[in-house]
Parts: sequence; C-alpha cells; structure tokens
Amino acid sequence: MGTIVVGVEAGMPSGVLATAADLAKQLGDRLVCVHALSGRYVTEKIAEGDLLESAEPVSEDLAWELSLSITGINFESYAVAGDPAKVLAAVAEQQDARMIVVGTRRSGLRQKFAELLDGSIALALAQKQARPLLVVPLARSH
Repeated sequence: MGTIVVGVEAGMPSGVLATAADLAKQLGDRLVCVHALSGRYVTEKIAEGDLLESAEPVSEDLAWELSLSITGINFESYAVAGDPAKVLAAVAEQQDARMIVVGTRRSGLRQKFAELLDGSIALALAQKQARPLLVVPLARSH
C-alpha cells in the first residue's frame, strides 16, 4: 500500500479532493490530506522530525469540508506549519508518497497578485522535488 499526499485548504474545489480520493481508492493507497499553515512559519526551514507526529488537527470547518468531499475511502488530515510547497514536499518525502495532488488556484485579480508575490505551489513543487505531481484544474464556469 502506498500513500498519496493532497494539499488542502478551506474553500477548495471539491473536485480536487474527489480526484485524490478516487485515485487513492483505485490504487489501494492511503490518502493523507495536508493543510499548510503558511502564516505560522518564522523561517524558511521546515521543522525537523516526523511532521505528521507534530502536526495539529485541521480546523473544524476544513475537517467538515473534507468529510463532505472525500467519500468511499478513509483519510487522514493534518495541519503543518510552513510554506505550502515545502510542507507538501517534506511530508511526501517522509511518508514515501507515490505522488502529491494539488489544485490550481482560484482565478481573480487578488489571486493573480498573490501568485506574482509568492509563486505557484504547483510550480514550486514541480521544480523542487522529484515525486510525481498531479495538478487538478478548477472547473471553469461558462
């Protein structure tokens, strides 16, 4: 049995979670949902040791969202302090994950500005770690 790590945040599209859950179910893998607490880190370095052992539970609202979107499979969820790309890469490495799943960002001026300053999590993961990365696009409304 392998592990799939999925980056999660409040208000994310349910399709990202459903895709990760379906993939984990098809492969018989464990699904680990990781919410990066990016406002909590002081340095660029991720904490030493097992990140999941020292992780906090996700917020009640996020836990509720996950339970509504992830069906047919058991999953674990954790909140880990640090830069999202670095947290996801470190957890995936520690768990020897088969892959990392993330969604694309919401559209809009505010999001474009944030990406300009911070960069894309998916792009950072693709450039700075060696595990397969599945980027699930948001559904476009017509």
